[in-house]
Amino acid sequence: MASEEDEKRAERLRRARDLAASRGFAPSGAAPAPSVPAVPTKAAKPPSAENSADRLGLMDIIVGLFKPKPPPPTATAQQPQGAEAPSFTVLVAALAGDADGSAATFLNQALAARSALKVKALGKVFQLDNLEDPSLVSSVVLNTRHAVAEEDAELMVWGDFGKDGYRLRLATATADDERAAAFGPATRIELPKEFGEPTANLLFAAVLAAIDPSTDAQKAASRRLLPAAAAAAEALALRPPVQLTMPQQRSVQLVFGHVATATAVASLAEDAKPWFEKAINAYRQAQRRLGRTDPTWEAGLLHKHIAAVIAAKAEREKDGAALWEEAIKEWRLAVENLPRALMPQEWASAQVKLGGGLFRLDLLTGQTELLREALQALQATLQVYSRTETPQRWAEIMNTIAQVLEVYGDQMKNTDVLQRAVDACHSVLEIRTRERTPLAWAATQNTLGSALFMLDRHSNGGGHLAEAEEALGGALEVFQAHGAKGPAKVAARNLSHVRKMMETRKSRGGVDPHWLDDDPGEGRR
Repeated sequence: MASEEDEKRAERLRRARDLAASRGFAPSGAAPAPSVPAVPTKAAKPPSAENSADRLGLMDIIVGLFKPKPPPPTATAQQPQGAEAPSFTVLVAALAGDADGSAATFLNQALAARSALKVKALGKVFQLDNLEDPSLVSSVVLNTRHAVAEEDAELMVWGDFGKDGYRLRLATATADDERAAAFGPATRIELPKEFGEPTANLLFAAVLAAIDPSTDAQKAASRRLLPAAAAAAEALALRPPVQLTMPQQRSVQLVFGHVATATAVASLAEDAKPWFEKAINAYRQAQRRLGRTDPTWEAGLLHKHIAAVIAAKAEREKDGAALWEEAIKEWRLAVENLPRALMPQEWASAQVKLGGGLFRLDLLTGQTELLREALQALQATLQVYSRTETPQRWAEIMNTIAQVLEVYGDQMKNTDVLQRAVDACHSVLEIRTRERTPLAWAATQNTLGSALFMLDRHSNGGGHLAEAEEALGGALEVFQAHGAKGPAKVAARNLSHVRKMMETRKSRGGVDPHWLDDDPGEGRR
């Protein structure tokens, strides 16, 4: 007969799996065999850092006036016969410091050679000189996202061109800075002025990794293209040329880490394992290339990226406690090295991840002290994410706080803490509505129903079961309507617990049965 400790451990594992299900996590479907993307056999002649017109004599200019105009530049590689239609639209913005536009044209040609991409030039410059100015970062990021949305594109390449080469960034229309390998404004792709196929391969792989596909066709294309693109980019990351500056070498490692992470996340379990390891190794190599004079936030971001990879790997393990512990260490280092005053969004994002990781580890180990630290980390982020300025982000964090309070209150058998969980859910539901955000609304209703169940149980029948049944019933209805099978299964089980308790109290005069020792307490989102 299993010991009580074994039963508790099995219950914690079940709750952890249900948490993953309620968040919509599931292994990727079978990925089609990867196809090797087209790459230019020879890169177009790179632009010079100086304007070539400055070197022309007066007679050369006069003679040039009577020469016929050269044909417009074309892509360095023609699309093969029968090539598939482009899957993604990518903008190449004008670059700061690129007076004659030749650097942007070169980028346009390098990307247009890939059959998966439809490339459009955008004659607008977006410039970000100082990452330590929060208001400037926020303004530029907002403008780049608007540009992507207005052009109906998936991504935009933007940045500047100087004496050392390119310093590029990638922007999408929506903010998804929480996913692993997110190409935020702090992720710079630093490339030399003159580059050939290996560097072009890395840039193409980075573009694919940064895109968040929105349709089934795009998701299938991403799963098909990413592995081959990542494999083609790996050679440069394994041995960055010594001619590159140290920031450029570090950028190569960082960007390949993002590419490898995105490839792992898009792959089946067995195929993902080596890519996770390659991602971690690339980030570690980038760490080794940090100089003493580099700002501490550079190290903080690398710790954050490493933690995200380890956490993504832990999501795929049945018992990933050791991996969660490793990820938590990295998130703690990220929080220590990211200055809240200068980089509030990055700092708050690391705090959210830290809180979520501590919560997950508690579900696996039952270490109550982890929940206290999780609450501290999550509540600290409310200094950055306010209900008035970022209502949806605030609601997401408050929903997580409610989940932590529910588990903590249940473990401590503390009705005051459980009431705080219920109150937090009610606050979230003032932001999340069934009409505007049905799945998010259902997730909070699920948490509310579970918290009410626990509150009723630990208060010896406080009359909360009817509200719990209503909340869980609504959650189940929405999950089923939207085909969210994992969350629906969790909500159905929680609803079953509530109804069994209601029936038992009717038949036994309010005495709780022994089966209630199996906490529902799932439905986390």
